Amino acid sequence: MSAAPESAESGAAAEAPSFDFESAFDRLAGARCRVERIMLVGLERTKRSVVEAELLRVKGARTLEEIRDAALEAYGELMALDVFDAVDVVLGEGKTPDSCTVVARFREKSMLRLHAGTYVQGVEGSVQTSLNLTNPLGYAEQVSVGAEYGSQSSSEFHLALTKPKPWGKPLLADVRLHQLGHNYQRWSSYAELLRGGQVTLSSEDGQHAVSHELGWRRLSDPGRSASRAVLGQLGDSMLSAVKYVRRAECFDDLAFPTKGWGFRSESQLAGLGADASLLRFAKQHFTGKAAFAVAPGAALTVSAEAGVLLPWGAGGWRKPSPISDRFFLGGTGAGALRGFAQKGVGPSDARRPSAEAGAGGEESPRRLRQRDALGGDLFCSLVAAVNFQLPSESLRAAGIHGHVFVNGGSMVGLAGGGRPFQQAWHEFATTFRWSVGAGIVWPTTIGRLELNVCQVLAKQPFDQPRTGLQFGFVPPAW
Repeated sequence: MSAAPESAESGAAAEAPSFDFESAFDRLAGARCRVERIMLVGLERTKRSVVEAELLRVKGARTLEEIRDAALEAYGELMALDVFDAVDVVLGEGKTPDSCTVVARFREKSMLRLHAGTYVQGVEGSVQTSLNLTNPLGYAEQVSVGAEYGSQSSSEFHLALTKPKPWGKPLLADVRLHQLGHNYQRWSSYAELLRGGQVTLSSEDGQHAVSHELGWRRLSDPGRSASRAVLGQLGDSMLSAVKYVRRAECFDDLAFPTKGWGFRSESQLAGLGADASLLRFAKQHFTGKAAFAVAPGAALTVSAEAGVLLPWGAGGWRKPSPISDRFFLGGTGAGALRGFAQKGVGPSDARRPSAEAGAGGEESPRRLRQRDALGGDLFCSLVAAVNFQLPSESLRAAGIHGHVFVNGGSMVGLAGGGRPFQQAWHEFATTFRWSVGAGIVWPTTIGRLELNVCQVLAKQPFDQPRTGLQFGFVPPAW
């Protein structure tokens, strides 16, 4: 007899409705409520003022719903500082019925982080290592010391300090000192050494960035084979430049876009100062892309890239522009022109006999080109491609897809040639190179790998065509 009541109680408990938090919150959302106290738990290195600045918005809320929205917004801003592994914001009872207490619990990231890795860009492999300090002073700053060595004798050393929300503004500040060594002997028979610093202020969403770079630059000819045009560029110079970068995109899928658009604009003015060794030029570089769906699993993308480099100051047009700041065309990546070698299109000049040549006068195997790529002051690259999904399920799962394309481009020099602009423009408009092809594309987090079969339709003397198979890497544009 005693079992029946137990069974009834168990059934009643099983049938009892569970507490509906969302419905209860909806009934109380508009009720007046104020935050009487904010408690911070778990802060070790981080200064209280850093998190209080983000939680201050909670104090201004006047209803439970406003408090919740403000707490969620504060949570997003605190996690964006990139110094916490976790942030928990909890509302508790206050001393009065219309008040509450906010308790924020933090778990900070470890201060020390060591990174090492390898990657390939273009034809050069690199080894990179860096030591990063997260929030060492407690103001949400990041300190990085890094070094990078490339297989083509390139190198980079840097010391950087990054600070979010400087002066309480929604910005990101980056200050760095660097020494950069670039080896361009493969294409243009010179090596570059740049020592200096850069200060950058960017918006939190990365759509706007303004920077100032000040540095000393030296160009040299380690192989003693540079052409006359490159020899005229060798020596020391100073760079003082202000740069503004604007970017935006609204693609539905960056790996396989079927609709949307994106662009990146970079404006640079160099020569700020009175030193006679300062390089003086204005430079504009623009990249744009649009995508359109044409069929299920297929999309048309149209891309354009263009740039112009104009010297300024006394006698600026009478001497060539600095080769390290010119545009280059050919290959994949920046200045893409598939079906041609990297930097294999445009103005060039014959190299001197290489000092690496043997006694028999044969060219070193590392010296395959007989002419130095000089780059240009005005260039344009156009690409139209139809991207399509492949029939293999495993390839689609990896994001690998196919494309067919037509690629065109042209480039000329403007300064130092002694010819009027109209003549240079006529050459630019009438010497477009064209190629067509098809291939396989593998999008990754660091860029896009392409394996293409290319056919060159139009070229100019001294260009470096690459008809047939061509493998390339395209870094992300946005």
